[in-house]
Amino acid sequence: MSSMSAMSWLITLGFLLSGAGLLYYIRWVLPAQSDAKFRESLRAFSTAVELRFPHHTGMTDRVAKLSVATGRKLMLSHASLRRIDTAAQLRDIGLCSISYRLGNEKHPTEWSDAELATYDRHPESGAAMLELVPSLRHIANIVRCHHANYDGSSGSFFPKGEDIPIESRILNVVSSFVWNEKTIGSLLAYDDLERFSGSIYDPSVTAAFKSVLRSSGVEEAKSAVRV
Repeated sequence: MSSMSAMSWLITLGFLLSGAGLLYYIRWVLPAQSDAKFRESLRAFSTAVELRFPHHTGMTDRVAKLSVATGRKLMLSHASLRRIDTAAQLRDIGLCSISYRLGNEKHPTEWSDAELATYDRHPESGAAMLELVPSLRHIANIVRCHHANYDGSSGSFFPKGEDIPIESRILNVVSSFVWNEKTIGSLLAYDDLERFSGSIYDPSVTAAFKSVLRSSGVEEAKSAVRV
């Protein structure tokens, strides 16, 4: 090989390697950096909501982790797991439409029926907000339905059974458990799962979630108390 041919080959190889490096950066590095910033923004926003409503402090991270773990138990796709994580972070965005007084001056157990009804509208308010953001529109219905009862008792406005998005069914089970865990304790929260499986909660999701909880010792603690 002549020195000129060798030089041309090295130049060509250099271009190929540079091109491959650029493609790798565009295809993998930039999206990862953008996704990390996006996730940081979600966490910052969910933290802001929790600061406004102290009763929810610390719940979002636990709901997101347990929801994704439950989704994995159900062998959901990577895209579905990402939707679950995003929706978990933003599921309570609708609380921004609720007065500060209701969220902070009275404990939820002291709310009147009218105040409870106001609070219960937060999924619909949150979905309406998310529909205004093109990049988040795909999770709006998940948020809207994340407290829809599996047996259809939430009313004709909501889907029921398998028509409820699987991500919503998971969030319903997990977010309800985490809320009850915080307000009445993990053992009673676990009993709530069993009592309302098939009515409020999807039985298959409940079973998968209970399997996730076993790793955290909730079921073992429950059994030990009853012995």
